[in-house]
Amino acid sequence: MILVVKGKNYKRLAAKTLSVIGLIVMFYAYYTHMSDKFQGMNNTLVKKLDIEGKNKKINLARVLEKLIYKEAETAVDLLGQNNIRSVRIIEKKLFIVCDYDTDIEPLLIRYGVQAMMKQTAQDIKIAIDLKFIVESRYET
Repeated sequence: MILVVKGKNYKRLAAKTLSVIGLIVMFYAYYTHMSDKFQGMNNTLVKKLDIEGKNKKINLARVLEKLIYKEAETAVDLLGQNNIRSVRIIEKKLFIVCDYDTDIEPLLIRYGVQAMMKQTAQDIKIAIDLKFIVESRYET
């Protein structure tokens, strides 16, 4: 029986280590390339969402402004435009100042206890909370 003892083949070992090192380098290069690509995509998406968020806020402000103006017009129509002295918005309240002899029943029916009144000898001051108007009229 002949027994052959083979020694270590350094060429084969060097080829295996070089192929493993090459594989690791390829994975690292692919990872950095894809990270840069996804980072760029993420940045553009964030910018786009920021712009859309700002546009939504502006549109919401416009819608609420129109809603409040429309409600002020309705209140003026209910009281009679000839009887109104002034309409103002001060600190989240809609203030209406009207003549003393104005019939305020329609306004009280519409707003109930949300319409705060103060009667003086010269005029009637009515304050309506804008939060109530927005909550009752605005639909998301």
